[in-house]
Amino acid sequence: MTRKQRNDSVTAAVNAFDGIGGTIPLPEGVELRDDEERTLWDQFTRARSRDSWRDFDLVILAKVVRLEADIRRYLAQLDVDGPLIENKRGTLIENPMFRVVDTLQRQQLALIRSMSLNQTATDARTLNNSAKAEREAEAAFEGHNVESLLAKPMPN
Repeated sequence: MTRKQRNDSVTAAVNAFDGIGGTIPLPEGVELRDDEERTLWDQFTRARSRDSWRDFDLVILAKVVRLEADIRRYLAQLDVDGPLIENKRGTLIENPMFRVVDTLQRQQLALIRSMSLNQTATDARTLNNSAKAEREAEAAFEGHNVESLLAKPMPN
């Protein structure tokens, strides 16, 4: 039986720095519709460390991302139309877009719960704080490129 890697070890720190900079690729057969979804993908995949994502999780996460993009589009339309609209008889009624957004949000939250993305205190994959270590490594590396970390010869 292999031992669980400690999150305060040198290996964990090296893995954290190894995980920065790159995006997690989409699983085979999954496509995103636009740049907005690509941005959301990058944000959602940062919830865990790179090595804790399984392909199955990523397929479900792609659905979460698509739902989030749709929710944002429908909310924007709701902002334009307003909370009340006129029906054919001229009576003000609640905008049906509220129910559409509500349904999408419920589906999204069910998927997020099934992946335990919102339960970092109990999920073993996030309990080790490896994603947090990756974020800290990114923050330390921010504003620097590889060349800035290399030793430079001293002037004579």
